[in-house]
Amino acid sequence: MKLRVWRKDPRARLPEKASPGAVGWDVFSLEDVVVPPKEQVLVRTGLVIAAPFPYAMFLFPRSSLFRKKGLIFPHSAGIIDFDYCGEEDELRVPVLNLREEPVEIKAGERIGQLVFLKALVEAEWEELPDPPEARSRGGFGSTGGYR
Repeated sequence: MKLRVWRKDPRARLPEKASPGAVGWDVFSLEDVVVPPKEQVLVRTGLVIAAPFPYAMFLFPRSSLFRKKGLIFPHSAGIIDFDYCGEEDELRVPVLNLREEPVEIKAGERIGQLVFLKALVEAEWEELPDPPEARSRGGFGSTGGYR
């Protein structure tokens, strides 16, 4: 499958897999960025990527982002729509610094990973008069086992 990408900035690095068995493609910071304590920034990648229909593009944090830098994605994961691929639709990675001190991200540093998943893009909703199942599992958090 060919993935279509435009380098909005010539310094941008194309996504790469860290190993042959990796599911996600690493994306890289375009520039040096300092993330102030307890604040969030959008880190530029310099790339505009077109997700190949019907595959949706998801942006997830790398595990080392939190472990090594104390950074998380404020929204956990990003969903990039099929039509987010115009001239101004640069992929930017939102990060939130949980530390009490500034955190530096260097240009060329891996800051997230892209995963492509087949998406249900059209559906017809059937409204029911009762819940789909007669027996409830117990609601949100019911299988967690915590007290």
